[in-house]
Amino acid sequence: MVSGCVSVDPFLKKFESKDTKLVQQYIAKGESLEKESLFSDALEQYKLALTVDPESKEAVQHKNNILAKLRRIAQLHYKKGLRLDRQGQYEAARKEYLSALQNWPDYKEAKDKLTSGGVGDEARGYIVHTLKYGESVSQLAKIYYGDLKKHTIIGKFNILKDGTKVCVGQRLKIPVIGGVSLTDLKQKQENYLHLKKVKPLVSEEPEPEKESVEEKKPVEIPPVAIELPPSEKKVSDDYEKGIELFNKKEYAKATTLFMTVAKIYPDNEALRDYLFKSHFQQGLSLFNAKKYLLAKHHFESAFSYDKDCEKCSSYIKKCEETYKDKHYNLGIHYFGKEQLNKAIEEWKLVKEIDPDYKEVTPNLKKAEMLFKRLERIKQGISE
Repeated sequence: MVSGCVSVDPFLKKFESKDTKLVQQYIAKGESLEKESLFSDALEQYKLALTVDPESKEAVQHKNNILAKLRRIAQLHYKKGLRLDRQGQYEAARKEYLSALQNWPDYKEAKDKLTSGGVGDEARGYIVHTLKYGESVSQLAKIYYGDLKKHTIIGKFNILKDGTKVCVGQRLKIPVIGGVSLTDLKQKQENYLHLKKVKPLVSEEPEPEKESVEEKKPVEIPPVAIELPPSEKKVSDDYEKGIELFNKKEYAKATTLFMTVAKIYPDNEALRDYLFKSHFQQGLSLFNAKKYLLAKHHFESAFSYDKDCEKCSSYIKKCEETYKDKHYNLGIHYFGKEQLNKAIEEWKLVKEIDPDYKEVTPNLKKAEMLFKRLERIKQGISE
């Protein structure tokens, strides 16, 4: 080690042999997980095998096969999501798109569906409706979507604390949803406003007296524009900007703005859903970039907004275990190559979060002892 001799060292051969055994162990574990249909976990084992030996043809073949399976599963979830979307079951559809992404993180179509939050198939858009006397959020849902029950879509989109407490002159955004395009919304608004202005000359059937009384209500009085207080306007602007950034997949920036809005509306369901998806998407991106601890942080944040997210719990555990396994095995790899300083760095990373993980503590002590001994020998030679 000290003289720099290039001859094959039995010490080195021993650890190269260990690398081969380690690769086979990962592949065997991956095959076992595949039999249990735990394909994502199996993929991680094959990736770990390639971390130890990037040239392993067997590991490469297993990795490619599992990726093909995961893509097929993702496509099934995506198609189911489309069916649910058409039925108006947006929350159930969102879960299917999320499952598709969890199996295939680069599935663009699923990403596009998920980032729309189940509110629209097209690029997100909306029209603005100024409330007139006697109008309610439920009525707007009937006018634009043909369904009173969809008043929640308008309420969530506008971050209304109480959808029943709206006032004349208030401007509400009516968003695009599946089956109703921006063009449809504009046409329905034009038709509705035209009917409000034009009163029929002859009625085929006599109107009930109650309706006649309602006709006399001052519906034609122009609404008074109500300016939002600066603080509320700032919150509304932050939320709208956050949605814009979210749709551009700038999840970190979107999260910052959503967190600002959450200080005012901590229990808003739509906002919490955006925060969940923003953190989850950042977690997936960081996990794929092999930044496992940062990914773990975002999956934990996502879980705080959706306690039913089983995938969050799975990824949290997977992030930590993969991080420890990766750096522990890299330490063994570098130790076998007699690169003691690098082995020490890798094992220190593991010990910081789990000092009891496998043999990391005794291995680290041994490597540090050998490194110090070699340094003393080098100093003695130089002197």
